[in-house]
Amino acid sequence: MTHWITYSEPSAARLSALLATMGHKAVCEPVTRIDNLLLPHAMPSERPDLIIALSQHAVSAYLANYFKPAHGGAVALAIGPATAAGLIQHGSLTVRVADPANSEGLLAMPEIRALRPEQTVWLLTGEGGRELVEQSLSGRCNLIRYNLYRREGRLPALAPQVSFEAIWVGSIHGLQQVDAGVEALKIDRKKTTLVASSERIAIYARGLGWTDPLVCEAFDLQTTQEICARIDHGG
Repeated sequence: MTHWITYSEPSAARLSALLATMGHKAVCEPVTRIDNLLLPHAMPSERPDLIIALSQHAVSAYLANYFKPAHGGAVALAIGPATAAGLIQHGSLTVRVADPANSEGLLAMPEIRALRPEQTVWLLTGEGGRELVEQSLSGRCNLIRYNLYRREGRLPALAPQVSFEAIWVGSIHGLQQVDAGVEALKIDRKKTTLVASSERIAIYARGLGWTDPLVCEAFDLQTTQEICARIDHGG
């Protein structure tokens, strides 16, 4: 089985390694380039009441460029395990992970439900990122959104004769890039399994004509094995 992994690093390498343990081939060719953005003003030195991280790219940019020792000990809510990984490894924040790993799961967390208007919340995200969280929290707290990166599309030069049983996508933007290239890459939406990182992306894919996309929200061996078994059996 050959997979096209459209994730950027480090997610692509982690997934590729898991697939390799099962004897599958993977082509790691991202469909987006991540460009970090320079904030117009430095983040405050004072620790916020809550940090919400909506992607691992936002986490990487924050920890590399904006984290200050005074932020240590703040509670950080991550939208999923991949987003939480960098925060956990850094070890300076109290990290909690949404379950399920999506905007709805995050908004259902007790730390969100208990928010008060006087509390300060930092939203770590990228340009054009998830709007549901921001819309839901607007007016409920002192919400500050930090756009820490931008996605730029790219269509890899894949050999048209390569036949992919599955394509793994991690964002709406990534899906749009893949879908725009199906003709050039001779990909059949009805015969190629699309594996989305969330139900939201899967729903969007169905609207584009992809047949029965699968959802894989976590990169662990058991989940990946289950997804590959479903691909083998046609979904």
